[in-house]
Amino acid sequence: MNNYTDSYNLQTIILSCVEKRTGKIQGPPLGKKLMFFIDDINMPGVERFGSQGAICLVRQIIDYDLLFNRQELSETIKLVDYMFLACLNPKSGSFSIDLRCTRHLTQVALTVPEKDILLTIYNQILDSHFETFDVGNQKYGPKIVSATQVVFNALANSAQFMPTALKFHYQFNMRDFAKIIQNIMLSQATYVKGANVRLASMWAHECSRVWGDRLILPEDKEAYMVFMKAGMKELEFPEAAIMGGDEPLIFTSFISVCKGHEAAYKQIESYEALNEVLEQKLEEYND
Repeated sequence: MNNYTDSYNLQTIILSCVEKRTGKIQGPPLGKKLMFFIDDINMPGVERFGSQGAICLVRQIIDYDLLFNRQELSETIKLVDYMFLACLNPKSGSFSIDLRCTRHLTQVALTVPEKDILLTIYNQILDSHFETFDVGNQKYGPKIVSATQVVFNALANSAQFMPTALKFHYQFNMRDFAKIIQNIMLSQATYVKGANVRLASMWAHECSRVWGDRLILPEDKEAYMVFMKAGMKELEFPEAAIMGGDEPLIFTSFISVCKGHEAAYKQIESYEALNEVLEQKLEEYND
């Protein structure tokens, strides 16, 4: 949902997901359950008397299993075999919603996992990916997770990186952490065999794409680099080696594909090589 979602918009979406069974009864195909997931349920604008129309509609459906035909209010539509799942936006919207709606829901609050939990989760994921890699690579997974956790905690807990009217997109959460680990799993055994420094450089690239590219103020970029240097201490390589040395710190797979090879996620050799491929593809597109 967003600030402009009203009961009519929501009803239109709900009815587009069900099909007619018999008479006034509508629902998913027979034998199936329909799960409605409502993202940011607290976002609809608060009306003059404190209500939120979209949330009131959800409460009505749960209470009575019915909707009214907006063109003919004397007609009703009965919904069957459905469930609602919702989440709240913790940083915007109304921070409390109609208790008559929430009384029907099981409420679960999640905090940022502790360091040991993060290490356990993501170490297992990387262990599975590195299973066929060199023994040295297999032992490097925990260091990548620890380095990511250091930078993530620094960003998430720093007042300098809290969202403001100017920096409204400064929202750092577990989704970012997962993106970095997910992209590390694009690494290939042949490329990083016996060269953990390549994994370290790949990690620095992913952090720059996920976190660094969001930063808009020079002082924020400087603070971010301080956090990155703290994270690099977990990787056991000098900063200069991790940040790519003479090669640009950019990893991609499309250059190898454009040269007729299999997709290989690796560091580009130079900006000239990258520019050559991009210009070639632009010419092909224009032709």
